[in-house]
Amino acid sequence: MVVASKGNASVAKAMVVLNAFSPVQPTLSVRQLAERTQLPRSTTHSLCLALCQAGMLEQVPRRGYRLGSALVGLGGQVIDRTGLATASEGLLRRLPLRTCQETHLAQFVDGWVVYLDRITGREPRPMRNRVGLRAPAHRTGCGKAALSALEPEVVERLVSLTCEAERLPAPDFTELAAVLKTARRDGFVVSHSFQRGTTSVAAAITDLTGTPVGAVSIAGLSETFTRKAVAEAARNVTEAGLAISHRIADRLGTFRATATLT
Repeated sequence: MVVASKGNASVAKAMVVLNAFSPVQPTLSVRQLAERTQLPRSTTHSLCLALCQAGMLEQVPRRGYRLGSALVGLGGQVIDRTGLATASEGLLRRLPLRTCQETHLAQFVDGWVVYLDRITGREPRPMRNRVGLRAPAHRTGCGKAALSALEPEVVERLVSLTCEAERLPAPDFTELAAVLKTARRDGFVVSHSFQRGTTSVAAAITDLTGTPVGAVSIAGLSETFTRKAVAEAARNVTEAGLAISHRIADRLGTFRATATLT
């Protein structure tokens, strides 16, 4: 019984170390990890060595550690489980883009979004929404669209946990609630908060139960989003979001029917 307890504690500490990494700080030294996790440096160092052996961390010479390649396969299984990437095939490239605009597909995971796909139009401009990037949902267009499909109390809990994990200041929840209320009414959200000078028009993607699994957006330089362009983008992402949601629902419905028959 004592051995099991120690094992559970070790796993918990290992998860604390892994969760210390973020897109803002992808590489951390043992000292930085110890400070972020509040674990003794000796314990942190031992955990890092063990996680490196398991492929969950990689050592960066003279800089510290970063997340390892073993996590890619595990993350891929989670992504595949929702069917989001498969359901979006062929749809993103049909979305018309204006100059300096691009399309994004993001998966929603516990208050975060992870960008799965990005399609650029003519004269693309540098944007932070690279494939594989994880970002706090409440700071992005795709994330706000996904959050709009949740109850307000769930939104506040997830956003609070995200801010705590990332050591970010909490947003104005009254303002955020107003934005999400409008998104629920309209079926899309217009956001300017992720990167200065850019605008994102996004719509949620849900599963068979109406739970958000991600979002699709058209984003780019704010100057390209005239009132007409916003309306056009809103119509296109809303239609794409519904189409992808229907594909996910059909896939899940088929799986359930198969499971029942077997």
